[in-house]
Amino acid sequence: MREERFTREARAAGRSDTGWSPGLGQILGVVLCVILLLAVIILGVTTGIGLVFAVPLVLLVVVVGVLLFRGHTPRALTVCPNCNARVNAPAHIAEFNCPACGTRIEVGGGGDVHRL
Repeated sequence: MREERFTREARAAGRSDTGWSPGLGQILGVVLCVILLLAVIILGVTTGIGLVFAVPLVLLVVVVGVLLFRGHTPRALTVCPNCNARVNAPAHIAEFNCPACGTRIEVGGGGDVHRL
């Protein structure tokens, strides 16, 4: 496929797009959720007061879920280098065809575009 070819060529040229990686706050939130989940299970089975921890656990899971799985901001509209038409570069692919003129366009890591 063309996307695989482009990815191999970009890696060979030393360009890399690292993609998504979780931050320290997100990792800390997941660790806290796991610890609280273990506390809820242990206290719920042994003492019956697991409900006291269950409510904060549910709230923490919702907050962490929102932070981890929120949508990324879409790429800004850019201009085709061939026909100067405004183009919305898709965020999930690195190269695509201009909808106005059909020119093959490559999108760099910073959102800069150039013709292939």
